[in-house]
Amino acid sequence: MPAGCKPAGLTLKSKFVLIMGMGAVALFFGMFLGPGIAMHYGISMDPQYQSCLPWSNFLVQYGQTDPKPGELVLFHDRKIDIISGGKRIEVVKMVAGVPGDRVKITPDRIWIAGPSGPYRYWGKRWLMPWVHYRHLKVLPPETMTIPKGKYLLMGVTPGSYDGRYWGLVPAKNITGRAWAL
Repeated sequence: MPAGCKPAGLTLKSKFVLIMGMGAVALFFGMFLGPGIAMHYGISMDPQYQSCLPWSNFLVQYGQTDPKPGELVLFHDRKIDIISGGKRIEVVKMVAGVPGDRVKITPDRIWIAGPSGPYRYWGKRWLMPWVHYRHLKVLPPETMTIPKGKYLLMGVTPGSYDGRYWGLVPAKNITGRAWAL
């Protein structure tokens, strides 16, 4: 480009027309694609007063999944409705144990191990003195292997109301995968 020459820029009117055109195209495609996207994806917020994960907002992909340890999943189980006053809610927890994993539970602590790996400390069970709900089948102190079709879903904060209190979740109750936002 010769010295002293500037590239020609868009005029204000051209920018306006370009933005409006792009908006019209987005609106057109949104009418057709929006419902399809909404069927498969959504935003979830942690309904608990004290979150049991470091995040409280999630992008969710609805549908069956094959959960892996460490992944976040969206699920519902009637045993968690107690935190919502009996209303049906879906929550996000971390997959702590999958079928075949071993779980070692003491009155105040929980450890998890893969089928042949060493146990790793997950956390305390400090809510035990306050968990007196009849509908809960609190995991008793024992060593167990997670059966086929069940998952141990947990939070990572000390006050997590999770699988260490209400037990294993059937695979059919897991309604999607989640990613922290």
